[in-house]
Amino acid sequence: MIGETSLNELEEAEAKYRGMFDNAVEGIYQSTPDGRYLTVNAALARLYGYNQPDELINQVADIQNEIYLDPTMRGQFQRQIEQAGFVRGLEYQVRRRDGRVIWISESARAVYDTAGNVRYYEGFIDDITARKDAEAERAQLEQQRLQAQKLEAIGMLAGGMVHDFNNILCAILGYTDLSLADKKVTGRTRENLNAVLHSAQRAKDLIGRILTFSRPTEPARYPIKLGAVVEEGVKLLNAMLPSSITINLAIRTEKDVVMADATEMHQIIMNLGTNAKHAMSRQGGRLDYELDIVYLNPAQARPFSIPPGPYVHLIVRDTGHGMPREIVNRIFEPFFTTKAPGRGTGLGLAVVHKIVTRSGGHIHVESEEGKGTTFHIHLPHSLQPLAPPKREENQLLPGRRERILVVDDEVPVLSMMQQQLHKMKYRVITRADSLAALETFRAEPEKFDLIITDHTMPFLQGAELAEKLGEIRHDLPVILMTGLNQPPSFVGSSYAPLRSVVAKPINFFELSHRLREFLDKPNGAE
Repeated sequence: MIGETSLNELEEAEAKYRGMFDNAVEGIYQSTPDGRYLTVNAALARLYGYNQPDELINQVADIQNEIYLDPTMRGQFQRQIEQAGFVRGLEYQVRRRDGRVIWISESARAVYDTAGNVRYYEGFIDDITARKDAEAERAQLEQQRLQAQKLEAIGMLAGGMVHDFNNILCAILGYTDLSLADKKVTGRTRENLNAVLHSAQRAKDLIGRILTFSRPTEPARYPIKLGAVVEEGVKLLNAMLPSSITINLAIRTEKDVVMADATEMHQIIMNLGTNAKHAMSRQGGRLDYELDIVYLNPAQARPFSIPPGPYVHLIVRDTGHGMPREIVNRIFEPFFTTKAPGRGTGLGLAVVHKIVTRSGGHIHVESEEGKGTTFHIHLPHSLQPLAPPKREENQLLPGRRERILVVDDEVPVLSMMQQQLHKMKYRVITRADSLAALETFRAEPEKFDLIITDHTMPFLQGAELAEKLGEIRHDLPVILMTGLNQPPSFVGSSYAPLRSVVAKPINFFELSHRLREFLDKPNGAE
């Protein structure tokens, strides 16, 4: 009777254990040290993509190479469990029966025989893929936040220097252009001046790149066909890149309208092309530009921190040397470059990143050493009608002996402006002080047809001077010059229709058009 009772209790305990084993939500197993499953529950079989526990036991003969994504993790697991007798919360990736990779967390212990040898391991396994995906998404968002903070900090630093740099470049470019206009300047002197002009232009372009991510205001954007910009950029790259690099263009959609600045989009095409050129400079290769339209659902858009919806998808792919992950993680940092000293500023990809993100899009990169690099850019698709083409301003329009008062506290810039405007057939009076300029105008307000003034000056800033001049003569046109990264605004001014802003260094083709727009109007007309 006693034996019968003990047997029943044993059967009940075994059934209770079997029920817990079979119905547990986490995976439970026993396995041999050499990598075979002895027993597994239904949860573990389902986790690895098998219908029944027996399928998993019979079909997996080598856990290390058939389950582990990184087989070396098996060795780490065994070292830990044999040194301490157990492992707790070991996280790694495994490959399911269908090939899908998931993350698991494993806790296990070693079971020993009487001689102290490991008989088998037994443990619990949880699927932590959802948590790992959420952690990766948070890490990506944090990386994007840190990147934005870096750009903001460098932008503030750079923005503070831009005004002074632009004044210096304004004088260098202006005087060099004046010297080259003299036909008597020939031979080596002309060559030297052209070299100065070329170097100053490079400096101007560099300042422009810095402004791209330091400018707090947004550039004007219009509906443009991105495909047309890509085609234009590819034509230029075909002429620039060596014959060892083949460029292929595939535009697969007509729905390629985006709200963007065409010049900025062109800059993206050229910067990525130049980047690819450096990656393929030794062995040559292939550069692909592909354009299509895609719809990103909420799950696809969430990791990019952009709303779901239709996006124009630009792919730029090269067959260059590729990059290791530690380089990929830093390529959008301003001033970071892998090029030799003197071969690059490290601003190109930082500028691309800034343009894309402030255009409401996202950029990410895929790269592997020896297998090339692919950039993916998503820009929101626009249904707005296309903007009219911009007017070309590459012709210098001459003056008609109109009298202009030029105001700038930088005497070299003032002298250069006077010479340039004389060359354009204007009569010019200059003042290096805003208060002196105000007194000169107040003495003879009808003497001047237009005022050109710098904005950043002692006493009265240019915008303030323009207001006081307007109070004296309401029909007076005023053009502000500025080297600031945030141009002054005339919003709210009664004289706004007769006010305009040009950036330093001065583009005299553009300035000549602005002058004629004001001076060719009937007196006081808007």
